[in-house]
Formats: sequence, C-alpha cells, structure tokens
Amino acid sequence: MRAVELNGFEGISSLRVTEVEKPSPGANQVLLQVKAAGINFAEIEMTKGRYPATRKLPFVMGFEAAGIVVETGSQAENVKVGDKITAIVSSGGYAEYATADAGFAIPIPDGISFADAATIPVHGLSAYALLKFAAKPQPNESLLIQAAAGGVGLYLVQLAKILGVKKVIALAGSKEKTDLVTSLGADVAINYSDESWTDQVREATGGKGVDIVLEAASGKVGEESIKLAAPFGRIVLFGAKNIHDTISSEQIRQLIYKHQSLIGFNVPTLRPEQIGECVPGLLNLIAQGKLKLFASNSFPLSQVKEAFDALSSRRTIGKVVLVP
Repeated sequence: MRAVELNGFEGISSLRVTEVEKPSPGANQVLLQVKAAGINFAEIEMTKGRYPATRKLPFVMGFEAAGIVVETGSQAENVKVGDKITAIVSSGGYAEYATADAGFAIPIPDGISFADAATIPVHGLSAYALLKFAAKPQPNESLLIQAAAGGVGLYLVQLAKILGVKKVIALAGSKEKTDLVTSLGADVAINYSDESWTDQVREATGGKGVDIVLEAASGKVGEESIKLAAPFGRIVLFGAKNIHDTISSEQIRQLIYKHQSLIGFNVPTLRPEQIGECVPGLLNLIAQGKLKLFASNSFPLSQVKEAFDALSSRRTIGKVVLVP
C-alpha cells in the first residue's frame, strides 16, 4: 500500500511517499481503510526531531484517521466491518490502511464527511478536554484563544460559547479568519498581526486583563498573551511548541505578584476514562449541528510536503487532511 514515511529529522524534506506492507489488526484492533488523515502541528515538530517519536525510523506518519472498517481482530468489540469510524491510529494514518484500537473507535455521526470526521480525535477531543479538565471556564469570565481559526481554535471558540463563557476573545491572522470566528460566536476577534493587538485585548476587558489565557503559540505572541492575564487569572499551556519553551524568571515573578495559576495540558497523557468522558458530549454536539467542523484543506498523499508547508505557514483555516 502507499504511505508517507518519516526517514529523518531534517524537517519536511524527511517525508517520503513509498510502498509499505499493509498492517494487520491485533486481537483488540480494527483495520481501517483510510479516507482522510489529519495533520497536526505536533507532526510538523516531529519532522524536526522536536516532538517525541514512539517508533524507530523510518515509520509511517499520522496520529489520526477516518475511514471504513474492513477487518476486525478476534477480540474487537462494538465495531464491525463496514462501520464508518474515526480514531487515533497505531500504525500511522498517512496511508491507505491503518490499525486502531477497537475501544477507541469513534463512530462518525450521520452527515459528517470523512475529512470533517478526521478533526475529531485530536482537535475536537483536545479542545473539549482542555475546557473540561484544565481551563474550567465560568460564565462570568473572559477567555483568550490564540490561532482561533486553526483546527483546535475553531473548536475552542464554539465550545466556549456553548459553555456560556461571557466574553470569548479570539486571535487570528487575517480579516477572513477574524470574520469567520466572529460568525462562530467570538465576542471580540483581533488580528494579531496588528501591532496594537495587545491594547485591543486590554480594551476588550476594560483594562482588567483576561481571566483565562489559552497559550499554545509560544514565542512573542505567547509572551504577550501571558502578560494579558488578569490578577487571579489562569494560564493554560498546551500544544507541541510549548513542550520546548520554558517560563522565564520574570514571568514566574508576575505569576506570583498577580496571584495567577499556571496549568499544563496534554491530551495524549490523559487517562483513557477521561477521554471516554468527553466522547459522548462532543459527538452529541456534532450530531445536533451545534458544532461546525472545518476540514476544507485536502491534499493527496503525493502532496504531503505541500500540505505540511500550508499548515506550518498558517495559510489554512481549520484542519488540513491527507486523502489517500
């Protein structure tokens, strides 16, 4: 079968499309005919050796996929051949076929495309679990979301408003993107390429600062976002970039002086039962049409490098997927 392998850590150039053996499902697994595989920023970092790889090179890339079950293991339960599912995959999703644990198979709601379904396992569950277990926003609070037109950001904007957050402040990099997040419920949408973006955030909070900062950008935007947190505010650090960044001594002093809380969040290390708590609620919102899914950026396997470049340069809106 055709697949995309990573054969080094020199960046996008280390990706190659090749022929590999089709995987076989284990006893508790299913074999998925992949119809769409999601690309994540963590995988971009992985090509640079900046995100932990769990297998020896070369290996098939791809954390998540959506498709049709074509084979089940001898002990696989609650999944049958022909089911349309999306899942975290074990053999690599950038391929024509992939294996996944049957217990983590997520049924695709009616009317949802395979590409849109590929947004659920990482981006959708990350956003839902982040709000549920880490940020825990209250109705009277304000919430700052970076990269609000990205895969996780679009989920966060919508979920925050569904939870009744009083003021959702969304950062995005173009007018097209700020218009989109406004249409999805953001109370304030700010283009962070504008030099005055931090002043605009302060103005939106009446000078108080933001009650909850969701920090995934790192770098200059991350530093400035942390400064925007209100006294007794909460800062949630998540995302592949923040794995490598450290909080400076000056930022630690500000946390102490302003009585702020610093919270880390990483969806892969949540307990299975915590993930299980999130799936029904998320799927219910999708099935009811309360959440819009965005995966309009599709590339064939042969254009995987172009897909990675489009995502890393932030030219896209929502999820970027590979279609075998």
